[in-house]
Amino acid sequence: WGKQSYRWSDLDFEANAKDGIAIDWPIRYKDLESWYTYVEGFAGINGNKDGLPQLPDGNFLPPMEMNCVEKDVAARIKQQSGGKRAMIIGRSANLTSPKPDQNRACHYRDRCWLGCPFGGYFSTQSSTLPAAVKTGNLTLRPFSIVTEVLYDKDSKKAKGVRVLDAQNNQTYDYFSKIVFVNASTLNTAWLLMNSATDVWPGGLGSSSGELGHNLM
Repeated sequence: WGKQSYRWSDLDFEANAKDGIAIDWPIRYKDLESWYTYVEGFAGINGNKDGLPQLPDGNFLPPMEMNCVEKDVAARIKQQSGGKRAMIIGRSANLTSPKPDQNRACHYRDRCWLGCPFGGYFSTQSSTLPAAVKTGNLTLRPFSIVTEVLYDKDSKKAKGVRVLDAQNNQTYDYFSKIVFVNASTLNTAWLLMNSATDVWPGGLGSSSGELGHNLM
């Protein structure tokens, strides 16, 4: 994802309804606007406020600067299009100002692909995990493979997960009020399909028959 971080606008949320395909989104930009602001403040998103309706401005750190060639190209595009086209600096989750509350700073070493020991870009390791540890409510359990989301037929909700310990080959069940599935495209689909029950024979939440199809 190159740390590129953009807000959706109502052009995105209203597209299905206007184009007459699929189903309409149940929310609009205004429903997420305050959450975008919160997340951007936590993660540290740099960008310029460009006033583009298709890319809403956000809670930005100072933008990275275009080089001289990029500035010239941007000026020519604006001139030739009569201001109808814009080339802007990317909005990315790279710090342009330190975040001392998270002990993170970017040193502009241009070696992001090697991993950053200074937490210069947003990542689980540099941001969310340390914040979760500070709450005192986190138990980090490595070498654990979630094989199934546990479903409660009475409450009609997920109630926990079943985990296979990759070191001792033992199975453990963990229970919670809320279960977040953050396993990316393929493994999320696999996990939900592997959580099939007689209630959800095609996989957990498979009422539409689309689970495992149209992966993106």
